[in-house]
Amino acid sequence: MDLGLMQRILVDGQRRELPRLTERELPLRFIKDMSLAIVGARRCGKTYRTHQLVAELMRKKVQREDICRIQFNDLRLARLAAEDLVTIDEAYYALYPEKRGRRRVWFIFDEIHRVDGWEDYILYLLEERLHRVLITGSTSRLLSGRIASALRGKNFSSQLFPFSFGEFIRHYGVAPDTVSSGGRSHLRKMFDRYLHQGGFPGLLDLDPALHVELLQNYWETMLLRDVVEAHPHENIRFSTLSYFAQALASRVACPMTVRGIGVGMTEAGLQVSGETLYRYLQHLEEAFMLVAVPFYSKSERVRNRHYRKVYAVDWALAGSVAPGEGIDLSRRLENLVYVELRRRGYDVYYYRTRKGYEIDFVAVPRKPLAAGRRLFQVCYRFGDSEVRRRELRGLAETLDFLKIAQATVLTGNEEKSVTVDGHHVNVVPTWQWLLERKDRSRR
Repeated sequence: MDLGLMQRILVDGQRRELPRLTERELPLRFIKDMSLAIVGARRCGKTYRTHQLVAELMRKKVQREDICRIQFNDLRLARLAAEDLVTIDEAYYALYPEKRGRRRVWFIFDEIHRVDGWEDYILYLLEERLHRVLITGSTSRLLSGRIASALRGKNFSSQLFPFSFGEFIRHYGVAPDTVSSGGRSHLRKMFDRYLHQGGFPGLLDLDPALHVELLQNYWETMLLRDVVEAHPHENIRFSTLSYFAQALASRVACPMTVRGIGVGMTEAGLQVSGETLYRYLQHLEEAFMLVAVPFYSKSERVRNRHYRKVYAVDWALAGSVAPGEGIDLSRRLENLVYVELRRRGYDVYYYRTRKGYEIDFVAVPRKPLAAGRRLFQVCYRFGDSEVRRRELRGLAETLDFLKIAQATVLTGNEEKSVTVDGHHVNVVPTWQWLLERKDRSRR
């Protein structure tokens, strides 16, 4: 590739004004001799997080010339081949020869997956100790497992989710005032909007009448690009995959077995093996669309003996494709809490007591120094006495058996403190819990 053209592309990027963006909470921490990849569902904001990194670096007095950001969907790079990638650093150091080996340089590559064989170039850049490399792009081509293999373990991935509630209100300029009556009232209204709309950034300033249509478009694109096209040798039949994925989405926050869904598909005239459906489930999880949450146990045998519960990367996304009346508020709320626990750095499970009482979430911190395991029940309307009894009845037994100190019931808006068989249980409005910081595991 022509060196002069690459230099123009680099300078154009450095001079281009950064887009207006809503600051995301995902920290990006570079590790020596390793690249960093932002992974996550399609359309969750990975590209804008790279722009935010540029802004963060500049606030730390990093010169714009120390940042080499390439957008690989630039039409001028449409025919770039793997052997041409070295033109990037050659062009950069031709512009700034004084920086080679003396200054830290950030290489930010958005959608580098468009160039077949890009992985070796990343490894080549990492040979220089002062280089920092960030990559992001299409989910199907940047799955964390594939990156780890292609880059020989020299990559660290950070998962970006759709907007948290804190990011959601920040986008709309709403202060997280959980104290004053007016502030709390406004936050409750914003939370109701968040619960219905979901957290995908592309929806936030869109006419609400178009939300479902756009979410359905996201869903089909994910299935086509991040599952079917990502596995070309499997000859995946889209109609079968779509039926299975929709069946999972309709079961958000509900017990699920692949075998049970397979029986329903057979009755609907779709002949597919259980092995194929398990493979489809793995593909959907790799594409960050859906996840099947296991029973909490240290024994793999015990975990496999129980059903799983399914959750989506975004509750509104699942609701947009669920048949009939979609997903009710209680199940949307439960899915929302699951996503937030994952965002806070927890591994998440469900639990079922020996008496058959289900605990929605056992949250296990990934960091050994983080706060210990926690139990969560999720209930949109806690005021009804029968609902209250159902949500509380398994907590004491589970706290004692699993030796967990703390349990929380997250509600639509109720707030109180209750005691269950000697155990203190906090009942907290979900919108308030979402804005708490003390609970977050440090990633």
